[in-house]
Amino acid sequence: MNHKRIYRLSALCLLISLIFFPNSFSSATVLGESEFPAEEEDKFVWETTNATESWYLDVEFVRFTVSRIYNETYNSQNYLFMNYTLEFYYRFNWVPRYENSFYMAYNKTLNFLNWSEEGYHDGNLFLFPTPLNLTLIGDAIKGGGFLNFTINGTKITLDYGNNTRIELTINSSGISTIIEKFTNSTTIYRWELNTEDIIIKVPLGNYFLTVSIATIITLIIFKKRKIKKRLIEKKIT
Repeated sequence: MNHKRIYRLSALCLLISLIFFPNSFSSATVLGESEFPAEEEDKFVWETTNATESWYLDVEFVRFTVSRIYNETYNSQNYLFMNYTLEFYYRFNWVPRYENSFYMAYNKTLNFLNWSEEGYHDGNLFLFPTPLNLTLIGDAIKGGGFLNFTINGTKITLDYGNNTRIELTINSSGISTIIEKFTNSTTIYRWELNTEDIIIKVPLGNYFLTVSIATIITLIIFKKRKIKKRLIEKKIT
């Protein structure tokens, strides 16, 4: 069997595996009857595309890190638990809001989903179990004391009362692609999932590159003068 046939056979085996065993090649974590679209240490970043409230105006990115995924038994039932770390890129620094905090518990067989208190109250709802069940998500949040929820396609709107609502647009992978909070029909913040490499801005903004180049040139000139001075001193002696 020549090399070409080996490569073709390998590619065919890989294709068959992807078709019949897709979870083996996905980043989903499957524990017992529970499934979650991420693995430990996975990071997801959202970019602020609109904000009107003072604090959020200075938040450029939001970073969600899967800190821990673990399987535990409670009342003879198996649950998937997940912890997360949430950080805001605020004024050129990553500022942690929650570190390795409880995020959610899930049991697919029992159709059970529960969130952390900050998830309920602050709208920190980023990742979800799959296959996606928006009604399950809405019922879980409603059970936390909120007034109501509505579903429109892949978007779920959570009613917090006092003319405040949060809209989540969730893709089939269980990831919020857009998180937007409104009060009195005004956007407080809008975060959009960033799937590209994040280039973190640095102090001095647009002048940083100019300052860096000028500094390097100055150091080179200084070094050359120092070398020239040494050569002259050697000739004199």
